[in-house]
Amino acid sequence: MTADLIFHIISRFIHISSVVILLGGLFYARQVLVPTFETLPEDARANAAAASQSRFRNPLFSLLVLIVASGLYNFFTGPKHGRDYQIWFGIKMLLVAHFAATAILWATSPFGDVRVNDKGKKRLLSLTVSGLVIIAISAYLRSLTLRGL
Repeated sequence: MTADLIFHIISRFIHISSVVILLGGLFYARQVLVPTFETLPEDARANAAAASQSRFRNPLFSLLVLIVASGLYNFFTGPKHGRDYQIWFGIKMLLVAHFAATAILWATSPFGDVRVNDKGKKRLLSLTVSGLVIIAISAYLRSLTLRGL
C-alpha cells in the first residue's frame, strides 16, 4: 500500500464515520430526547433542552468541520466525472448547505426542537431527513464512480 492510498482510506473513514455519528445523534435527539422533554413541565423542559443542546454544540461543529474537510479532500483527489455525476453532486452540495445551515441554526437557537410556550420546531426532523437523502444521493454517486461515469 502506498501512502496516498492509506491517506485516502483514512479520509473516507473520517468522512463516513463523522456522518454516521452526526446523523445518529440527531436521530436520537429527535426520536428520544424531544419526546422525553415534552413530558416535562414547561420550565424544566426549557432548561433540559438548553442543557442538552449546549452539550451537543461542540461535537456538532467538530463533526461538521470533519465532514466538510474530508469531503472536499475526497472530491478533489478523486477521479474526474461526467455530466450526470456533476449534476447529482451539485444537488447533494445544495442539500449539504441546507443541512449545515439548519444544524448551525439548531445549535444556536435558545431551545432547540422542544415545544416551549406552545411553539414547536421541526429542525431535527428536517436535519434527519436531509441527511438520509444526502446519503442516498451519495450511494448513487458511488455507483456512478464504480461504473466509471
